[in-house]
Amino acid sequence: MEYQNLIILIIASTVLFNCKINNDSTPNYLADIGDTTFNAKLDNPNFKFCDTSNVLHKRAYVKYSGGIRNLEDDIINQYQIKPKYKTFSGYFIVRFAVNCNDETGRFRWEIVDTDFEKTGCSKELENHVINILKGLKKWNHPLYRGKDYDGYTYLVIKIENGNIVRS
Repeated sequence: MEYQNLIILIIASTVLFNCKINNDSTPNYLADIGDTTFNAKLDNPNFKFCDTSNVLHKRAYVKYSGGIRNLEDDIINQYQIKPKYKTFSGYFIVRFAVNCNDETGRFRWEIVDTDFEKTGCSKELENHVINILKGLKKWNHPLYRGKDYDGYTYLVIKIENGNIVRS
C-alpha cells in the first residue's frame, strides 16, 4: 500500500510540474513577433518590403557602406549639439528595416538612461537623432546564402552630456 501511494505521489508531482499555469500575467506572443507592422502615424507609406513573406531577422547581414566607423562619422557629422542637449545622458535604441532596394523604414525606438531604464529626452533632441538615422542612405540589404533579402537591424546611439559617444 505504501508503495502505491509513492507511485501516485510521483505521477501527480510529474503531472503538476509539467502543467502550465495560465493566468493573465502569461505573455501572449503574436504570430508576427519580430516583425514591425506598418503604422500610418509613424511610417513612410512609400517604404515597402520586396517580399513580406521572407524578411530576414539576422542583424549581422545588414551592412553599412564603409563599415561601423563610416556610419559613426556620418551620424556625428550631421549631429548638431545644442546647450539644452547637455542635460541628457543615455541611449537611443533604434530598430528599423532595410528592404532589398537598400531603402530604410519602419523605424521604432526606445530611449533609456545610463541604467537602461526607460526615460525620455527633449522632443527636439529625439527628433534630431531619429531624423539623422532616417536620412542615412548607405545601407546594404542582407545577402544570405546567395539570395537578396529584406531585413531588420538596430543601432544603439550612446549620448553623454549631449555628446554622441563613439563605440
